[in-house]
Amino acid sequence: MDTKPKLVIFDCDGVLVDSEIIVSTVEAAEITRIGRPITVEEAVHQFAGVPVNDMYRMIEAQLGTPLPADFSTRIDERVRELYLSELTAIAGARETIRALQIPCCVASSSAPNRLGLALAKTELFDLFYPNIFSTVLVRNGKPAPDIFLYAAEKMGVSAADCIVIEDSIAGVTAAMAAGMTALGFVGGGHCLPSHAARLKEAGAKHVFDHFEDLLTLIEGSTREGHRLAEHQNEVALTV
Repeated sequence: MDTKPKLVIFDCDGVLVDSEIIVSTVEAAEITRIGRPITVEEAVHQFAGVPVNDMYRMIEAQLGTPLPADFSTRIDERVRELYLSELTAIAGARETIRALQIPCCVASSSAPNRLGLALAKTELFDLFYPNIFSTVLVRNGKPAPDIFLYAAEKMGVSAADCIVIEDSIAGVTAAMAAGMTALGFVGGGHCLPSHAARLKEAGAKHVFDHFEDLLTLIEGSTREGHRLAEHQNEVALTV
């Protein structure tokens, strides 16, 4: 990217709100309850950033049997309870977003009701409305690029002019497939020490753990793009 980005696309869970640890704890408990013991860390590794229907198909494949009829309801009800009692915004998110002075939107794998609740509970909803997009709007969820391309189209910005802020391997992979610049966020409660290396391996250009660093990273990415463009021009002139 050789100019200032025209759009910053935020994932929600684990980026704007510290929800992945809540959701993964509930998922691990329910999956264990139905006969497949799994830790919270394993749930994060396997399912963070993955659309819920894809997650259910993965679990059924692992179990070799259909999920109980009340499986999704139990998860949704428990997650809602914990969102209302425990969910918080990531530190510095609101202040940083207000200071960006670049159009922003949300593109999340969460269902609209959970996504809306998360943003409303943490008082972030007003910063993005109406530019809040769920993967229910597209054919394929992350790691496919569909939701990011959809968000860029709705915001009237080309993919090459977008920066995506993601905390999951699936999300970074989707951003790369969309032709966008991905920045990895590792400041959520679910992130283990190895998480930064995994996001970089997936294609994240930079990784950060405090929202206050985002403005510097965006500015640094722009300067780096300018230097690359200048170098390419110099090479062209010498040929």
